[in-house]
Amino acid sequence: MKHIKERRFSLFNYMCDILFEFYDKNGLEHCCALESRIGGNFNTEEQKKWLERFSDVWDRVEQREIKKRRLANGH
Repeated sequence: MKHIKERRFSLFNYMCDILFEFYDKNGLEHCCALESRIGGNFNTEEQKKWLERFSDVWDRVEQREIKKRRLANGH
């Protein structure tokens, strides 16, 4: 949430900030982590593994949000 101060906190926004900083620090093109993995937007095996771990966490957060919304809607 560092880059856009007007946003309310969410895990998705926080993770976007983490990814933004990863791309800046490593001099990589800014895009989604999945596109980076598929398109080879990394320079080292370590960066590739970081993107894989990040994507795994993103998927878990996304599934958690889906479950929360279903429960909130009575499903």
